[in-house]
Amino acid sequence: MTGRRRIILRGDKVKTGKKALTALLMVVLAIAVMAVEAPIASAETYRHQKTGLVFPDPVGSMKLVKVTDYEPLYAGLGTGISYRTETIRADVFLYDMQKGPVPNGISSPVVADEFEQAIADIYSMEKNGTYKNISTMIKKETVPVGSLKFLHSVLTYEQNNIKLISHLYLTGYGGLFVKLRVTYFTDAKAHEETNLAMFLAMIGDITKKPPR
Repeated sequence: MTGRRRIILRGDKVKTGKKALTALLMVVLAIAVMAVEAPIASAETYRHQKTGLVFPDPVGSMKLVKVTDYEPLYAGLGTGISYRTETIRADVFLYDMQKGPVPNGISSPVVADEFEQAIADIYSMEKNGTYKNISTMIKKETVPVGSLKFLHSVLTYEQNNIKLISHLYLTGYGGLFVKLRVTYFTDAKAHEETNLAMFLAMIGDITKKPPR
């Protein structure tokens, strides 16, 4: 949609416990300057070295626009892989917060705690004024994505006067947390839910084989 503002998800980086709050704020402030980003050319895949996962380009109408190594900012933040159109942002975060190896699946306490922390991170963005009017559509459920099970939540909120729907998914895989954050314009829901379905299908496909 030409002329429309793109989604900017601030505060979608992972963080550890209470004592990391100050460190995380410093990470967010520094990220534009210090993050090591690998530019992605058209139709180029990205291979994540630790897990061996290969991320294709494109997925639906979304382009793989950026891969970011957050480790230079804060040990344990891992890697972010970002797919986007003008009205959707679909991110994969692969990290361990120095709690690894993270058990596979969703049954471990460490994965359950990280899911709750991820939800709390989103609500913290309302407190600092980045998001407004957060509402929970789905608090917590288990959903299959290919052969994996993810914890899943759906929230709505406003950012920059744009109404958004945001899906959060989390599981353990290959010794890491795998967090998926997919956020799109509410008024683009019909189109972007197709992209969401294709994004999840891609995740299911690339995780068919056990991590190396």
